Amino acid sequence: MFRRGGLVIRLAATVLFGSLLTSNARGEEPAKRVESVRIGFASSLARDTPEVIVQIILEPFASLMESQTGVPGQLVLGGDVHNLTRRLKGNHFQLGLFQGVEFAWAQQACPELRPLMIAVNKQRYLQACIVVRNDSAATSVDDLRQQDVALPRHSREHCHLFLQRCCRERGQDAEHFFAHVVTPRGVELALDDVVRGKVQGAVVDCYGLDCYHHDKPGCFERLRTIKVSEVFPASVVVYYPGRLSAATLERMKGGMARANETAVGRQLLAAVRWTGFEPVPADYQKMLSDILKVYPPPALPERTADRQRTANGN
Repeated sequence: MFRRGGLVIRLAATVLFGSLLTSNARGEEPAKRVESVRIGFASSLARDTPEVIVQIILEPFASLMESQTGVPGQLVLGGDVHNLTRRLKGNHFQLGLFQGVEFAWAQQACPELRPLMIAVNKQRYLQACIVVRNDSAATSVDDLRQQDVALPRHSREHCHLFLQRCCRERGQDAEHFFAHVVTPRGVELALDDVVRGKVQGAVVDCYGLDCYHHDKPGCFERLRTIKVSEVFPASVVVYYPGRLSAATLERMKGGMARANETAVGRQLLAAVRWTGFEPVPADYQKMLSDILKVYPPPALPERTADRQRTANGN
């Protein structure tokens, strides 16, 4: 659904359903003990959310995983793309959850990494767009220079990367290209602000714009898209070959595919804005290669690079 309750409500529901899942898991012990799995969750997937709240959201997923797959484990924050890649390679994590473009960066640094399942919010492919009011004189990003633009809080990486690229092509970063970049609490509020003239444009996920069209068709008719991003690959569950048995990987795939079949699973997935897990599309690897050409990996932070060199030296 496009409209969602407040964060507190979602957290309360998550904890409640997590407790139910824990009870179910304890009541149905697997007949055979299987290897435990530790899953690292990319910090960018929790952008604009305090770490303590993220941990509350993630904790029930261990119960969901065990109840769906029979595989015990833990889902925890794994740091930025550099740290999560390094920790997967070092077997600190057996699985990792990346945004698609981040996995393209990670795979370039560690070619052994492989996709297991993609995580989707209704759609397999991601795009961002820049929207203005229908009566605006703006026909391109250049016309929004020193104007106020909205970028919804909790926007995924493809929205941030697209916005920054549009500005850097014009010789500035977003903070200097626009007069202000405001962060409303969601796509609907950002688009409402455009309709009301509070901001002159908004950068939103294209699926969010589609939902706005469905929910507020009259308001949608007062909007116009002036630029659409490249297609980004969906978020993805990643593994390092040889760390988990083929049987455990199959259990994980089967369980994740069924995660949205129960009300409990759907509620937990909604807490991190997914609707389910799907098999990796045949063209996924090509999409990773294509997005790398447009959005190369960010430079390795100096401190992280020093730690990595020290770790490699040891």
